[in-house]
Amino acid sequence: MAEKSVTLKASLQRQLVLDILKESEGHPTAQTIFEEARKRMPSISLATVYRNLRLLVKQGNLIESKIGNKPSRFETRKNRHYHVCCVRCGSLEDLVLPYQSVLDRKVEGMVRYQLQEHRMEFFGICPRCQGRSRNSSQLGKQKLHQPAIPAR
Repeated sequence: MAEKSVTLKASLQRQLVLDILKESEGHPTAQTIFEEARKRMPSISLATVYRNLRLLVKQGNLIESKIGNKPSRFETRKNRHYHVCCVRCGSLEDLVLPYQSVLDRKVEGMVRYQLQEHRMEFFGICPRCQGRSRNSSQLGKQKLHQPAIPAR
């Protein structure tokens, strides 16, 4: 029995979620999308946002990126690109690096898959978290060198 293609009925909530993502300059979490959606449609629930994000990912309209145990981040599908991810705070940024389509062909030669695309993410510590680490270690050093305050 052939599987039927599922065409989803348009909904105001789904369109709102998609509009928020199209307007976004980053890779928002479901919570961030929900908070923005509530400003525009106060009756929308977090469950509705999650349900529509899952449907939009399944349809291929969105890309979901998951970094370890951090919340998923979402973006509208655009040109193929890579990401750089912070392992501390979970920030996710597009990486300005040309898509390596030659890698698709190389892997196809190694496996029996007909590849459609690949995703690559680089992991590290973002400049903001690096700054926090430096500030924390400097504060620790200052505390070690401060004279003890005599007890009264």
